Amino acid sequence: MIKSATAIAAVLVFAAPALAEDWDFILVNNTGKTIKTVEVSPGGAGTWVANKIDTELTKEAKSVKPNGKMTVHFDKGGGCRYDLKATFDDGSSAVWSAINVCDNAYVTVNYANGTPTFKAS
Repeated sequence: MIKSATAIAAVLVFAAPALAEDWDFILVNNTGKTIKTVEVSPGGAGTWVANKIDTELTKEAKSVKPNGKMTVHFDKGGGCRYDLKATFDDGSSAVWSAINVCDNAYVTVNYANGTPTFKAS
């Protein structure tokens, strides 16, 4: 019985770090500017975490040109609504709030009358 309890405890210790899940979605850039960096935060938290990009990619592959696409990888810590922050090659940035990453695989970011808007599908 003691061996079983020890085995169960060991499984629980090793399973604990697996609580954060790797998630991703396809970002489509319709802003008219090149996106230099992408960060994700749980909705409203403001705790920005950089997109997990393969370190072997070239600098050009890490950015998203206008009308381009990129896969955004992040740890889903809980909930479905996330904010997305993009920093552009001109140094400006924009935030798109409350994107439902649970039900949508594609997120298209753009501007409507100067306001950041998105379409998720």
